[in-house]
Amino acid sequence: MGMTVIDLDIKNLPLEDFMKAMGFEPINRNNNLLTYESPYSANGNIVVDTDANGWYDKAQPEKMYGGIYDLAYEIIGSANKSELNLFIASEMKKVRDVKMYHVTANDPEKKQELPQRKRGMRL
Repeated sequence: MGMTVIDLDIKNLPLEDFMKAMGFEPINRNNNLLTYESPYSANGNIVVDTDANGWYDKAQPEKMYGGIYDLAYEIIGSANKSELNLFIASEMKKVRDVKMYHVTANDPEKKQELPQRKRGMRL
């Protein structure tokens, strides 16, 4: 049994970079507010606040949903932090050099880079 080590500061990753990695470009810019088509809904938009590095669904602007983990949860539908980390890192690999290693308990020095994960979305 082993674990996956991801060389990426996910908590501080700008949401704008994450959206770009998933292939989304802003459809509207208003200072620090970027509007995108929703990555988890066929109809709807989300707004990313680049200053707060947070986002909200335009249908409920009074509720700031949170950061990158909350957005990843909405996309893949899993609250498992390991799965969220793998999803985020896999998406970021498309635009950045992100190293992901599988380390076993028997030989922690032997690192095996993981293949890029295919994109999965909750519909």
